[in-house]
Amino acid sequence: MALRTLNYSIFKLVGGLLCMTTCAILVTVWVSTTNHARTQVTQGLDIGQRIFTQVLASRENQLYNSADVLTADFGFIQSVASQDKATIASVLHNHGERISADLMALLKLDGEVISSTSGGLNSSEPFPAKELIRAAINDGGAMSILEMDEKLYQVILLTVDAPIPIAIAVVGFEINQALIEELTAVTKLHTTIESHHTNGKKMTISSLHDSELDNVYKSVAQELDIFRSPFERENRLFSKRFLLSELADRQVWIILSEDLNELFSEFNLLQLEITFITLFSIGLALFMGAVFARNLTRPLTNLAAMAQRIACGDYHKGINIQANTQEINNLAVAFNAMQDNVRHREEKIQFQASHDLLTHLYNRYQISEIIRQKISEKQPFQALGMTILGFREINDTFGYHIGDGCLQLLAKRFMKLGGQTARLGSGDLLWLPKELVNEADLIKFRKQLEQPLDIENTVINVQFSIGVVRYPEDTEDTEDAQVLFRRVNIAVAQARHQKSLFQVYYQGLEECYLYHLEVLNELKQALKSSQSELAMFYQPKLCLHTGQISKVEALIRWNSKRLGFVSPELFIPIAEQAGIINQVTRWVIDRVIHDVCQWKQSDINLQVAINLSVHDVANIDLLPQIIQRLEQTGLDKNSLAFEVTESDLMREPEKAIEQLQAFRVCGFNLAIDDFGTGYSSLAYLKSMPVSELKIDKSFILQLDQHIDDQNIVQTVISLARTFNLDVVAEGVENEAALELLHAWGCDWIQGYFISKPMANDQIQQWLAEHSNTNCVNSK
Repeated sequence: MALRTLNYSIFKLVGGLLCMTTCAILVTVWVSTTNHARTQVTQGLDIGQRIFTQVLASRENQLYNSADVLTADFGFIQSVASQDKATIASVLHNHGERISADLMALLKLDGEVISSTSGGLNSSEPFPAKELIRAAINDGGAMSILEMDEKLYQVILLTVDAPIPIAIAVVGFEINQALIEELTAVTKLHTTIESHHTNGKKMTISSLHDSELDNVYKSVAQELDIFRSPFERENRLFSKRFLLSELADRQVWIILSEDLNELFSEFNLLQLEITFITLFSIGLALFMGAVFARNLTRPLTNLAAMAQRIACGDYHKGINIQANTQEINNLAVAFNAMQDNVRHREEKIQFQASHDLLTHLYNRYQISEIIRQKISEKQPFQALGMTILGFREINDTFGYHIGDGCLQLLAKRFMKLGGQTARLGSGDLLWLPKELVNEADLIKFRKQLEQPLDIENTVINVQFSIGVVRYPEDTEDTEDAQVLFRRVNIAVAQARHQKSLFQVYYQGLEECYLYHLEVLNELKQALKSSQSELAMFYQPKLCLHTGQISKVEALIRWNSKRLGFVSPELFIPIAEQAGIINQVTRWVIDRVIHDVCQWKQSDINLQVAINLSVHDVANIDLLPQIIQRLEQTGLDKNSLAFEVTESDLMREPEKAIEQLQAFRVCGFNLAIDDFGTGYSSLAYLKSMPVSELKIDKSFILQLDQHIDDQNIVQTVISLARTFNLDVVAEGVENEAALELLHAWGCDWIQGYFISKPMANDQIQQWLAEHSNTNCVNSK
């Protein structure tokens, strides 16, 4: 039966009896009010459902971004690959603190927990949802609602790829009472969350008291009764129930409940007023009925239309309703407040989901979407990856508030340049210029960005390493935005090794990057292997005063079963960058000591010079370990000497002098390797606790042919004499060079003219063959 308007009913009642008029008015108002209430309640519950779903979706985006950053972190991937549980636990804890996550965990591919920040997930225990593990492995990730340790979590599982999945990262936010209360405040609806297990176990979180939950469950299956609801005094709730999450052994349901008490509080009084007015006179009833119907139905209709508009996601049009009743005005005010709250919350959620909160630049997720859109539109663009060099040192030296200030000022500079800029990580930025720029423009922009930063009266000088990837030139083989990100990272990493700190991506870079990763992985395996592919070779040093061999230099060699021969000039820098150079050095020292012990048994006494990197010099545990190994084997300290490259020493000369002094105090000979290729000053050279200068082979290889090399070498020898230092010349390839060095008073020489580097057994045989030979005179 079609509902009739109030105006039609009022005019119809004019010709009827007063009783019929009163009844008709009562019934009409009754039906209109209740039906409108039903519509309003239904729409309010629908809006509440959308808000709740939107909040969870926003949290899902935040979980995805946080987990994506974690699983893409190179250091974390290496920690997972190496099964370094302490580092994994530290990364999970720090990352969880940074994003305020309630649950951080790392799982094996079979679901076993490797590490977790939650008491509900203990190490070595199985993850409670096997189907999510399978989904994460098959699809690269999975999301769900899980109950663990009497708590509900919204979790995301992402695989840690290197490049194939090697583990699964779990990040979760707790769905707790605070979230329920927040949602209740936003939606004006009571919220109840139920978790059902197939074993009958049940968990409930609700904004209502436990005593009211029975009324909630009853109201789920009930309809809003047009005749009963206005006069009920108990169980005055109207509820909607929908499924939030479902797994094989559990379901999570949401129940949104509307309190009907306020909706019908004035209903009976309204009916009584209408009845008395109708009894006074039909005319007065007609007039008052028409006025009342007009004043009542228009704002309610407007409110219903506005509620429908809000339900469709339009929050920007204001609510301006003129009504003669306080209740409707209050309802309009409540609608206005709800609309503003929902709009502000949605804007905030959208901003947080797409921007970095510190700099207000785009985050990785949003810039990825922008790049995908540009790629889909076949729009040419440039992606400039920029890393602030030494940003960690800025934080460590001046404090994180200064580092944050640097980022904020740099963000303002990027905004002035135009285009789109995102902060990808700590000091990592990505800039998409609004127009294609040439090298001259980039130099100008770089100069603007690297202007000194004044933060709290502290002047900070910043420098960028910049990598450029062009679309479509550098991405013709793929349309994947993540591939573009990877190539930007590769170009930035390569830029660090360029004098200009600038690198444009080209095809060979990625192949080189992947090869370096393979070298790193194989080197780690080689260091762990009992039958190592690594070996030590030794190159003799000839004393020009005695003509005898009493010193050698230890040189590491690597013949990989998979990669073949790998040059030390390649894998040593890779080991330094990956932070495993100390392991390589420990292997070298152990192997050298083992070989020296063998020589001692054969009555061969040689001093072995071992090369140290700047990372080894900075390692305070290295010297005690060396002394301990010498004491265990009964070797004296004169059995070993150490060489440090000049360029390494000049990075932080004061600290290097302090650390090398400890080696000299313990009685070890020290040499500056590759002298002449760095930037040593006489002041630092005077303070260096070294006993030898080792002239770089670039000055020796063609010594007999180049006057400039001869002048440089004679100058270095004279300088060494001034500081009472021995001189070693490496790279002697012919007799003419030997005679020149001998004539100038050089102390030691080494090179292929004397002997190539030899393995342990070969050098013993070589020494035996040359034991009675005066190498200087024989030459």
